[in-house]
Amino acid sequence: MLIDSKSKKAKPVWAEEKLSQIPTMVSEISRKISEFRQRYRELVKDAEHFFEDYPQDYKRLTILKHKVKTYQDQIEYIEGFKKEKGKYPTIKGQPSAQRYMARLVAQQTNSDKELKALEDRLKSERNNRYEQLDHLTDYMLNLLNGERIFSQFLGTIALSTPSPKEKVRHIRNERYKPIYITALAIALFEEVRQQHTFDNKYLNTELAKIFPKGQNYSLMADKIVENDNDETHPLPMPAEMKMAYREKVLKPIVKAALLQSIGMHSPEANQVFGNDRYRKLNLTERNKLLEIIDRKSIDYLKLGIGIPTIPFSSAEEKVAYVEQEKRQLSFILQILASLKSSKHELGDLIRIPMTYASFLLSTKEGFDYQQIYQAYDVLAKGRDDDIYREVYVTAFMNMVGRFPLGSGLYVIQQDSGEIERAIVSSLYPNDPEEPICKIITSRQIQFLSQAEFIISKQSNIFFSDSRRSSHYDMDFFHLRFRNEYTWNATDVWENQVPAIEFWKRDDQRRYNGVFNPDSY
Repeated sequence: MLIDSKSKKAKPVWAEEKLSQIPTMVSEISRKISEFRQRYRELVKDAEHFFEDYPQDYKRLTILKHKVKTYQDQIEYIEGFKKEKGKYPTIKGQPSAQRYMARLVAQQTNSDKELKALEDRLKSERNNRYEQLDHLTDYMLNLLNGERIFSQFLGTIALSTPSPKEKVRHIRNERYKPIYITALAIALFEEVRQQHTFDNKYLNTELAKIFPKGQNYSLMADKIVENDNDETHPLPMPAEMKMAYREKVLKPIVKAALLQSIGMHSPEANQVFGNDRYRKLNLTERNKLLEIIDRKSIDYLKLGIGIPTIPFSSAEEKVAYVEQEKRQLSFILQILASLKSSKHELGDLIRIPMTYASFLLSTKEGFDYQQIYQAYDVLAKGRDDDIYREVYVTAFMNMVGRFPLGSGLYVIQQDSGEIERAIVSSLYPNDPEEPICKIITSRQIQFLSQAEFIISKQSNIFFSDSRRSSHYDMDFFHLRFRNEYTWNATDVWENQVPAIEFWKRDDQRRYNGVFNPDSY
């Protein structure tokens, strides 16, 4: 079976400066991922300083505001008395009300100056954090545009993870995880949006403004499809539509995904972790940690970022901007609050990618690479146990398939009957159990081409039925594979399989069916 790509329409030219051109070279995607990780790390470092300082800063802010009000109340009382009576009041313990009044004015002036300096500093820091987060969000959305880019982005992160035995695995995976979760959340939302009506007022209002009824537009409009003549396929978004979708809908979702665990970098969270933040926590510790993360993440969003203070050319422009920012901030807070609720239409957008990422980018001590193949089954069980929304989990599972991007499989090649190595290379398989792969060996020798193969279930030796029905004896499988019918593709990434060669594809997919010994 041969699946040709759908003819692509000419891409629009972006008029907006913040929409950068999608990188055309795979090496650019790897560079972008490293840049995102570094930018997120800078955001985390700033958050660590915020969590250290903000309790005292806001305590001092409250004290100064109280002082200024107290001084002002006393001054107004004395001035009012003098205006009414024609003389200063007698003040207990003060030989001269006039001199006391002068001291009050001086104290109010000093407190006012201190209050303004603190408010200006906090405002400046909030603005800087807002810009830092907003820029990271822009950079991610500039890149994540289309199935091919999403596949390369998520696959590159998965293939770049250290092996289970490497000491840096915990640290590296922890730094990649928020970015990985965010990309999955965008892709999941894009799938759910096209088949689900939301109850959330903000989402319904903004989506109705952006997308005309009866027309299907998608970020993933470059997906390869079987039937080129099917008019129900999503259309590429025009530039203006994509900009509105990014700014009003995707941005707040991205920010919520990036910040959902920022509270784990607070001193209170570090106290729970102790000397080893990657150790297994008991139930009491885990519940306490989750409560801290929730509370501190919301503090960071409300007090550490809030709504930026910027100059405007008119009062009307300021009112419109502040109103929109308030609505977005409220929407982000709703997403974060919903993470604690099962089957929530907002929370599941992030909870499902979080569960998936906990397997693919595990920070657990006793991690076995084979566990990544359990992620699909864990989500399926969560759907069956009513933990997640069925439509969300089904959409997600259909998107990622049973075999994660970047995972390694053993495949019986249809043309030769040889068992070859393959790496999952694309999202959106037609059948979740038949992944889209690059077969990277030929007669068991390293070989790369631009061809992608749909690996039939019958040719994938992961499945016991496939092994039994193959032309190999079961003893052969037992002796050669020792019950491990998948392999860790990160071991060959870049040193044997260069990214720039692996991600090239010719937009045609061959179907790797069953080997027939009689025709060989």
